[in-house]
Amino acid sequence: MKDIIDQLIYERAPWLQTKTTGAVISDRILKTCLRYSKTIETANTLKPLNGAEIFDKLCGEIVQDTEIMGCSNIPTTGPALIVANHPTGIADAVFLYSAIAKTRPDVYFFANSDVLRVFPQLSEFIAPVEWRKEKRTKTRTKETLEFTKQAMKEQRIGVIFPSGRLAKRTGLSLHERSWMSSAVSLARKYNVPIIPAHISARNSILFYLLDIIHPTLRDITLFNETLNKKDFHFDIRFGQPVYPYMLSPEPEIATSDLKRRVLNLNPRHFLNSRRLRIHRSFNKITYQT
Repeated sequence: MKDIIDQLIYERAPWLQTKTTGAVISDRILKTCLRYSKTIETANTLKPLNGAEIFDKLCGEIVQDTEIMGCSNIPTTGPALIVANHPTGIADAVFLYSAIAKTRPDVYFFANSDVLRVFPQLSEFIAPVEWRKEKRTKTRTKETLEFTKQAMKEQRIGVIFPSGRLAKRTGLSLHERSWMSSAVSLARKYNVPIIPAHISARNSILFYLLDIIHPTLRDITLFNETLNKKDFHFDIRFGQPVYPYMLSPEPEIATSDLKRRVLNLNPRHFLNSRRLRIHRSFNKITYQT
């Protein structure tokens, strides 16, 4: 397990493998800060488990402080797609699984195929995706399409993060990246409802500090940023189903509309809207008197 995790780390930050003094020191410091030993220990604990047991174990470890609203919008049967923003990384899938699995144990996730290199037993739950254009191949794309076709045939519910990447930090705030039109295309192809889902959460300060220094440092923190989430609050809100006929026939416009629906579920959006209504109400009362 250690060899696989090391390989994933060095693929994201190949400079750490060089024999320079700076790289050696950085490697040691980062592995200490990012609880490398704990990561290996956890991975070895999960290794003998099946896919459902891995999710359940992770949920028990990190899902401690969560507020969930709108679960009644999730269909209890039939194929569907949950479309969500992507603020933290792997933890987003774990927290969504915790919110969804009791109602829909047949849930699956469109996720980076690298996760199957660590835990191949998750193959039942992962539609393998290569979000990086430069690494896509016909074989990998075919695997994704075949998994999706079978899942739809079995009337399962899928979860997709159309940005394909974590939210971008701008100053002290997070901003969802541009969305790909894959969710809209799949919903149309299989004529299934889309359930918007918004996740309010964040990563550690260390994650964002490393992001400022260099993106490769940010990328290698994702294991730690999954295991540390027991100390973080997650707010998850599911919106009303959106059917393909309700969206524009233009993929880009439809995707923008879907993204807007997801972001509008943000609790801060409701708070700002409420403040705006109150402000307008006071103006109206003042005007009338």
